[in-house]
Amino acid sequence: MTLFVRLCLVLFSISWITTAQANTQLQVSTLNLKWFGIGGFMWNTPEMEFRRDNIRKFIDQTLPDSDVIVFTEVVETEALREVVAHRMDCASYEGTWSRHQHVMICYNKFHLRAEKYDNDYIIDTVDLGSGGLRPAAQAKICKINGDCFLQVIGVHLAAGRKSEKRLEQVKLINADLVRHNDLLPTIVTGDFNSYVTSQSGLEEDDIDMFEKALSDRIKEFRSVTRHITTYNSGDWARAYDHIMTTSDIQATRTWGYEACEKKPDLSKTFIPYDSFRRHYTDHCPVTADITIIN
Repeated sequence: MTLFVRLCLVLFSISWITTAQANTQLQVSTLNLKWFGIGGFMWNTPEMEFRRDNIRKFIDQTLPDSDVIVFTEVVETEALREVVAHRMDCASYEGTWSRHQHVMICYNKFHLRAEKYDNDYIIDTVDLGSGGLRPAAQAKICKINGDCFLQVIGVHLAAGRKSEKRLEQVKLINADLVRHNDLLPTIVTGDFNSYVTSQSGLEEDDIDMFEKALSDRIKEFRSVTRHITTYNSGDWARAYDHIMTTSDIQATRTWGYEACEKKPDLSKTFIPYDSFRRHYTDHCPVTADITIIN
């Protein structure tokens, strides 16, 4: 082997190692916890929350490797912090109502930390003036002793036949992102309540409109989990919870939880959906293994 060939191989190896080290790999999930902190129903009280141990076990068994989990419908934020405290810290904001459904961004506290993007963890305009209801949470995710490398936005968009309202909320997220000159690779995730045309009567599925709205004047966004059902099961299964990423993030694997599939195999050992709704929530988690391309 000539000296020139050896030199080329060394340079190639150095380049490959540097690139591999520059890219960051994470596992990201989102899970709606129906009225968590007050027992799953709007008019309950904190004393009626019976799911803490069940949800801790479920998260540990089903999402054991998730580095970032965005939770939605969290009424009692301190209760959720206690549930995940053995492995995660969380960033959120103060709601304006005793039964406010917070969005919380939780992350592996042994390897990661969170920073505020401005001076808080909220995009408050996304509530559309609804008395503080349903804003978006946002945080920078950083190495515990290093730089920030990812922007995470958690959403819980308007529910029901309100595609136009949801689209307006997404456009406000885009407007907030556009003003940042130092925008990091970005994930928008949570409960989008995204309808398909058969539900909305519109010409496009909600998620298609959301992708276009987020990509306007900014990096391209796409849902990497768009076909994974996360709400209900059987014929009523819907893809409501999504993980949307900018083009500098590669999703190498995506999956949901089988209890929400259109044809769940109830002979398996996962929790049958009727039991799931009683002891956990009415949504299933969705997860993506991602590589952030630097």
